Amino acid sequence: MPSEDLLIEIGTEELPPRLLMTTAASFSDRLSTALESAHLGNDSVVYYATPRRLAVIVRNLVDTQPEQHEIRRGPAVAAAYDEDGQPTKAALGFARSCGVDVTQLGRLETDKGQWLQYEAVRPGSPMTALIGDLVNDAISGVTIERAMRWGSQRTEFIRPVQWVSLIYGSEVVEAEILGLSTGDRSRGHRFMDSGVFSLAPASSYLETLRAHYVIADPTERRATIEQQLQQIANELEGDVVIDPKLLDEVTALVEWPVTLAGRFDSDFLSVPAEVLISAMKKHQRYFHVEDREGALMPVFLFVANLESKHPQTVVAGNERVISPRLADARFFFQQDQKTSLSSRLTRLKKVVFQSELGSYEAKAHRIAAFAAHIAKCLGHDPDLAHRAGLLCKCDLVTDMVDEFPDLQGVMGGYYASSDGESPEVAQAIAEHYLPVQSGGNLPESLLGACVSIADKLDTLVGLFGIGQPPSGSRDPFALRRQALGAMRICIERRLRLDIRDLVTYACQVFDDDTNILLEVSGDELADTILDYMIGRLEVAYTDRGMPVEVFRALRGGKSFTTDLHALDARLSALQSFQTHGSARAVVASNKRVTNILRDSVGEPGSVDHNLLTEPAELTLLSEINRISDHLGTSNYDDSFTLIAEIQPAIDQYFEVVMVMAEDSKLRENRLSTLHHLKSLYLVVADFAALQW
Repeated sequence: MPSEDLLIEIGTEELPPRLLMTTAASFSDRLSTALESAHLGNDSVVYYATPRRLAVIVRNLVDTQPEQHEIRRGPAVAAAYDEDGQPTKAALGFARSCGVDVTQLGRLETDKGQWLQYEAVRPGSPMTALIGDLVNDAISGVTIERAMRWGSQRTEFIRPVQWVSLIYGSEVVEAEILGLSTGDRSRGHRFMDSGVFSLAPASSYLETLRAHYVIADPTERRATIEQQLQQIANELEGDVVIDPKLLDEVTALVEWPVTLAGRFDSDFLSVPAEVLISAMKKHQRYFHVEDREGALMPVFLFVANLESKHPQTVVAGNERVISPRLADARFFFQQDQKTSLSSRLTRLKKVVFQSELGSYEAKAHRIAAFAAHIAKCLGHDPDLAHRAGLLCKCDLVTDMVDEFPDLQGVMGGYYASSDGESPEVAQAIAEHYLPVQSGGNLPESLLGACVSIADKLDTLVGLFGIGQPPSGSRDPFALRRQALGAMRICIERRLRLDIRDLVTYACQVFDDDTNILLEVSGDELADTILDYMIGRLEVAYTDRGMPVEVFRALRGGKSFTTDLHALDARLSALQSFQTHGSARAVVASNKRVTNILRDSVGEPGSVDHNLLTEPAELTLLSEINRISDHLGTSNYDDSFTLIAEIQPAIDQYFEVVMVMAEDSKLRENRLSTLHHLKSLYLVVADFAALQW
């Protein structure tokens, strides 16, 4: 069957960079699904995107559908004809729906009887007759937050559409897409190219656009920008710091990237580097450069969307723009230092944390008390933790954080140092928001870890307490991230903290606050939050590659602990045990015991030694008693060795002992032995949950 490349290009006004790639990918995925449903075979569907266009190329798309086989089952023959053999209304209606006479219907034999059947073979439709509707359906299925209308039509899209090209091979496919008739015309770079040109043939799309100063492939554009940034930084004898999100955004803003370097007054380096970086990144989308020692250089790199004949003019314009931004930042920094953090605490009364949970001042007092408790548990200075917790939110009412919200915490650390607070307190304030994203950096200081955990668990308890846990995609207070962040700190910083005790204490802090009325409180609230956190932890371990059954096996056993550092070690030990030579036999025996005991009712009794008639019974019970004394006190890793040691006795027991003996006393006694064995297994883990 003949095939050619199909090109769809939708030319638009400037597309929002935040939505460019997701929109292009969604359009491509939906079109691929539509082509598959229409039985239009192809090799691949690839998308391209620039600020002014979305494009999809379907490689080697067939020009015609294959023959369409339609088979429809109708009513049962018994219901299709009356006693005289005449077709009933059911048969006539089915035939009419198929567009044929009853006599043209076939019969389908099944083990449940005979049925009327319609079967037809139709020639496939030409691709050109189908593609317009398929493209429109794919576009209409793309989720758009705020669709726009333009002109007098009711057509909607993310931005007004200027042109639509639809080319199969070298020929235009006539259709109407997004209210416009298709053609083969496109437009190049807005400033470096002029006029319109033909995109035919479809297979040369990338080369054709490149000749008109457009790099349509976003992956190529991104790599080009990154290479240019690295090259210029090397020429400046520095290292460019490339934020992947910023690189993605800049890639979505340009069609023909040209990277240039500008400078700012070195006097601005007296301002904290984080402030300058934030000003350059957030306001201007600039990349900053560090020297070989990691210090910020008075240099910025930016990506222009054209190749200017006078690049120095472009550079000078950007230098003029950034200077007032940095001057404002320096002014905010100097002004903020005139007022101490501690004196700002009362101003937090007017800053609402959550309408039902009060102000940030109230939250700061709760964090302070909670952080002091955690520090005391870890043998650290509770007074320092209390001070850090009390001041950790005070930078929210500074001019700098008002202008640069991403610097909250960071600026608090600088201002605390300026006020003469303890270096430990200043560092804890700077670190207490960490981690700010999944897999992000954790607090380096122990005090920072205390305040961070206190802040996160306070938020969890408060929101769960007023009945606002995360639901679906709605999580405005990032409770999922808060929960995982607190647990990561405990695990990765090796803190011997019991998360159950911490959650219980946080609930008590809220209970002591008479100004807040929680819908749920006390043990019920603590249990709900703990279940949620353990559930999130299970997902986190699974995402890291740990089989989910490993986590569930440990959670189902008596060795499960809410001391997360110990839990992490036990999960690793249990996962390693799966490679042990006796692991398969241990799991198989556990499942066998579980199956035998499944129908056992009542509480297991003690084993009557007088009823142990087989030597294998005495041996097994002796082995159970021998290792029972060690399992509860030994290192968890050693538990697997102990369990493996008694496996030969278990194998011998099942080989020679009939558990379900006819004698009821003998049977119940043997079931009691297996109950003891099952309890022994559960001390380590619920091995029945493991899979092979």
